[in-house]
Amino acid sequence: GSPVQPHPHATNAWKVFEAVSGWRSDDPELHEMARAHPLMPNTSIFSKADGIVSWRASLAPDAPHSENIEIAASHLGIGVNPLALWAIADRLSQPEGGWKPFERDGLLRWLLFRQPHQFRFAQLL
Repeated sequence: GSPVQPHPHATNAWKVFEAVSGWRSDDPELHEMARAHPLMPNTSIFSKADGIVSWRASLAPDAPHSENIEIAASHLGIGVNPLALWAIADRLSQPEGGWKPFERDGLLRWLLFRQPHQFRFAQLL
């Protein structure tokens, strides 16, 4: 997943981030930008087994048209994981202005997705 929640060391690659971005990972302005929710639908696909980014830092904040989808994958494996690709295709197939949460109904989805409920950012506070 991508670290969308601000924390100076939310990723094991924070030194690389600082070297290539020009930002300090503890910069308050960077944290303020990270807290701002996009004005468009937002889906965070994350894994508790990521290994690079803390899954908690990958959770999208509670907001309208925002959701979190957990899959089982490594950090580099998320981009080629069939479950992530399925969720991405589902998100991209929605008509503009017709957002709805990702549906995990049906036997196949029940078998493939580890947790049928959405994680909520508020549960971590």
